[in-house]
Amino acid sequence: MEKPFQIKLIIRRVVATSAIAWLKQAWEIFKQAPFVFVQMILLTLVLTFLATLHPITLVLGVLASPFFTAGFYNAIVGVQQKQTISIDWLFKAFKESACRRILMLIASANFFISVPLVHFREQLFITMTQAAETGVQDPAITWQLLLLMLGTLLISMLFAYAVAIAYFLKEQRISLILQASFLACWRNMSALGLFGLLSLGLIVLTIPTMLLGLIVVVPILHIAFFLSFNELFALQVNARQDGILEV
Repeated sequence: MEKPFQIKLIIRRVVATSAIAWLKQAWEIFKQAPFVFVQMILLTLVLTFLATLHPITLVLGVLASPFFTAGFYNAIVGVQQKQTISIDWLFKAFKESACRRILMLIASANFFISVPLVHFREQLFITMTQAAETGVQDPAITWQLLLLMLGTLLISMLFAYAVAIAYFLKEQRISLILQASFLACWRNMSALGLFGLLSLGLIVLTIPTMLLGLIVVVPILHIAFFLSFNELFALQVNARQDGILEV
């Protein structure tokens, strides 16, 4: 029996200033369908909020999250391909049975890995509050904060590109998806670090607008991050190009 064909995941290393290009390209894409992208983000936020109102809907919301992300990314590709997109593109991934299992698996893995970290964060904040009230400084709090930051960063790297890898590269192996996402982030810390700083700067600029500017900034940042996926992962590369890693 023939073995199923597997696409090799090829991870490219990019220069730090690529982050600036991602944001510029994201703005150009956003301008082509601004109202649709804003509606998608707002609808996702509303559905996420409603999901937190009951334990059952919370579970459903967790499982649905990767599908919304895939739908938003799919809309970006649609704009790049000169297609006319609409808000219903946000739900397209739900209809694709080929990716349903792996997206739900990614959501479940993310949730169960994050739960201990959330519990640790809550306990740490309680300890910090008590220390502030009593005026007693505990050196262990500093190490716990560093551990919290490290754990948050690690989980973020593991799942940063997981949805895009599963949906667009059709990878079904969860271990390889998480490995590829982590390696892509690790090999491009400078570019992603600069992207994070630029993102923070754009968010700060919305403060004079009472954060209303976020309805524009947030979709642009989501588009830019997907563009980083397009650049970091490639199916066809120049054989003489440096910085290529096959997974």
